[in-house]
Amino acid sequence: MKFSFKVVILFLILFNFRVPGLYNSAFLAMLLCTFYYFNNQRSIPLTYFFQRYSAVILIATIVLAFIIILIPFLHEVGDVVQSREKRTLIELMMLGATVYVMPLLVEGKESAAFEEIALIICYAFALQGALDLAAVLYDPLGDLFIKLKPGDALLLDADDPDFGNRFRFCNLSGTRLVELTASFGVSFIVFFMVQTKYDHPLMSGLKKYFVFLFILLGTMFAGRTGFIGLVMGFAGWLFFSFNRILLFFKRNMKYIVGFTSLLLFVFYVVLPPKQRQTFTDGVFPFAFEWYYNYKDQGKFEVGSADAIPDHYFFLYDKTLLAGHGVDAFGAAALGYPHSDAGYMNTLVYGGIPFLLILIIYQLLYFVRPIEAALNNKLARDWISIGFFILLIAYIFIAEIKASMVAYLHVIEVMYLALGSSYMIQYYTQKEQDESTG
Repeated sequence: MKFSFKVVILFLILFNFRVPGLYNSAFLAMLLCTFYYFNNQRSIPLTYFFQRYSAVILIATIVLAFIIILIPFLHEVGDVVQSREKRTLIELMMLGATVYVMPLLVEGKESAAFEEIALIICYAFALQGALDLAAVLYDPLGDLFIKLKPGDALLLDADDPDFGNRFRFCNLSGTRLVELTASFGVSFIVFFMVQTKYDHPLMSGLKKYFVFLFILLGTMFAGRTGFIGLVMGFAGWLFFSFNRILLFFKRNMKYIVGFTSLLLFVFYVVLPPKQRQTFTDGVFPFAFEWYYNYKDQGKFEVGSADAIPDHYFFLYDKTLLAGHGVDAFGAAALGYPHSDAGYMNTLVYGGIPFLLILIIYQLLYFVRPIEAALNNKLARDWISIGFFILLIAYIFIAEIKASMVAYLHVIEVMYLALGSSYMIQYYTQKEQDESTG
């Protein structure tokens, strides 16, 4: 199976955009995989659904969906379907689609499945960044991507001050704004894990710089939360590669200088003035607001970050103990101000017990992979363990800004793909060692 086709398949599931006539892109991915399985005279590999790791995640997601539906019922808040309920059911479908296509994604690479999935994730987000750039520079393509957004999404965002930043909507994704940029943060961590752990031809020379550039552009267009993942991933790379930093720069200086020169040439010479203005007047001031505020006011400030404390407020004991079965838009009736903060929404919805359930659910994605990494007594995989911990920490940090934990299917799909592929690689290598031992 060609690597490019694998990238497209995961791209379709991750970003799950609307496809006229076919419902959404995740369904299209499953349809393409079904054709592939049949054309290669293979039965549909449903056995992956019974893989211990995947089965636990899927069953836990079903239980979580039941709990989320049960909470408003117990609070007797009516028949209104909450956004959290709908999103959890969508997440279950996306996770199921991921398990369904996993045999195709790791086909022929079972002994290096984790590396393969990590590369596919990096290239899928680089592809999104490249499409974002094309849509920003070419208005008709941007108009097409915007039309593919759900109608209610654009209606809700029309009154948002960020709606004026058209580039934030020029992406081929059903997920948008803070949720999209948060998912880019995960791809940064995965990118630096690949740099730290592997030396793959697809991430050598100028290729890795172009992949990084397009992931960076995608983050700049979508929002700023993804930069948290950039910092965390870079910190992980420094920690595990500290003794090789000088060697890295010695080997890559020509690529760094050449790539930087190429970018400057394209920006100042190739780009027409109107398109260059899009960046200088729109994208750069938005993405690097902290720098512009420092230049103009002498303060490192970001408006959205400074507003976070306003979204946290005192909660009554009743709320902390059991919640009220409502999400952000229903909190006003309880006397609470509106809040976008993830932890506040979770506590208002189901209190501390519900928050603990979400934490346990999220940890399930990495408990088995970390355990497998520690089980290899001859060569414990400390790099993977370190980056697994970064991925766990990242989603709990992102939850400070908006609902992410057990809520955002793009991130959960990546976590499932990474965890499942790590277990596939672990057991494949274990079987090979036993057969040769």
